[in-house]
Amino acid sequence: MKLIVNADDFGYSEGVNLGIVEAHRSGIVTSTSAMITMPAILQAAELAKKHPTLGVGLHLNITCGKPLTSAKSLVNGNGFFNKPKENPDVAHFKKEEIRQEFLAQYEEFLRIFGRRPTHLDTHLYAHQIYPNVGEMIRELAREKNLPVRGFTIAGFPSVSFLPWFKVGKDETEEDLLAKFESRIQESLTEEYAELMVHPAYTDAYLMKNSSYNMERFVELKALTSERIKNLLLLFGIELTNYAEATHGED
Repeated sequence: MKLIVNADDFGYSEGVNLGIVEAHRSGIVTSTSAMITMPAILQAAELAKKHPTLGVGLHLNITCGKPLTSAKSLVNGNGFFNKPKENPDVAHFKKEEIRQEFLAQYEEFLRIFGRRPTHLDTHLYAHQIYPNVGEMIRELAREKNLPVRGFTIAGFPSVSFLPWFKVGKDETEEDLLAKFESRIQESLTEEYAELMVHPAYTDAYLMKNSSYNMERFVELKALTSERIKNLLLLFGIELTNYAEATHGED
């Protein structure tokens, strides 16, 4: 099996950025997804330039912070996106507004990073849980010729999506590594798989704005451990990223 280890939320905060880069430099992370609308995105772009072997995709966002476009049907009365747990009326999301917001974030990615993203995904699984968002990300993927997390896109190989690498209540680094050892064996017959991860150094912005905060440092320790590297060797897992795995064309 060839495994893409993708760290979500690049650009969310400085601690997130530094944790992702450390998990790539000293650990098994091969890929990340950039949140264009978040406050530390410029630092993320600078770090990406210094680490060219880190694949960078686009973490399209309609579930955190504010949009780049007017997107009136996608925001609440204060102009902020609703998180899924706030139960927004997704049926009233206008597809054209989703499309325009996605295009704006894509163009901003090109401007900031100076290159195309390796793939597309979304914050808080928006394209996987909201049908109209999924429809619009497929449209963008076809237009820009890019693969999408968890979706089959013509011209790209299928990549099995593994969302279970998360720290549960009172779980430790050892618990997370045991979970990895157990669960990864279920996917060894896949040609390609993507393991979604969220490593970070905890900082003030993360603590204030995300309920998944201290857990990210536990992930960072696990992802840079010798044990997880040895498990990859034991199971014959080859690390890759979306650029290497999918060979998308401009």
